[in-house]
Amino acid sequence: MKPKTRSRCRRVLSMVAAGLIVVALSDLVPSVASRLGLQIAEAASIGNRSDNGEHRHRPIMWDVAIDCRTWRLNGGISFEQFGRGDGFIANGKIFPAGTLPAGAQTNDPNQPGAIGNWVERGTMAATLAQILAGTRPAFFATWYHFLEDGSALVADGPHPDSGPMAVIGGMGGFSGVNGELFDEIIGSNSTGCPNLRLTIKLNKLAPK
Repeated sequence: MKPKTRSRCRRVLSMVAAGLIVVALSDLVPSVASRLGLQIAEAASIGNRSDNGEHRHRPIMWDVAIDCRTWRLNGGISFEQFGRGDGFIANGKIFPAGTLPAGAQTNDPNQPGAIGNWVERGTMAATLAQILAGTRPAFFATWYHFLEDGSALVADGPHPDSGPMAVIGGMGGFSGVNGELFDEIIGSNSTGCPNLRLTIKLNKLAPK
């Protein structure tokens, strides 16, 4: 692959993956678990009622490190070969907000301190050439956020430059929620994929 083509492919892959010490940890894990449990409890509880009759909750914020090593297109096709309708999947790790610094970093997504697993599966809406020429949305994706306490949150939407994703449901402490997920690429990691910061605004329908 020519250097220029490789560079373009890396840019698109970064865009697509985004729509991705035991002693020291012994002191960190209880704190992380406590914060995580508090966020889930707040999301699942009844908050202040808004003017449209919904209950609003404090935003949840997480960092996500997407792992380019897990990137796969259906049928094993190369990155240059995908077209409209081709599917892909990628994995990453979820960290407490503020864990990952901004800019080009050397962090490994599998570093200690993660509070859950992130999975993205999607469908391309255009060819590589069309995307590089500006076609939007480039793809549609579903994001799965699996937390270590057994809770999970699911979001879906077009990418990129299409506004927030819709939170379409969850499991465990997030059962029955809906809302919006906003993502920001804050940098990159050692695999070449983005580090993201997520802001999740949840609400629940008021009891009838």
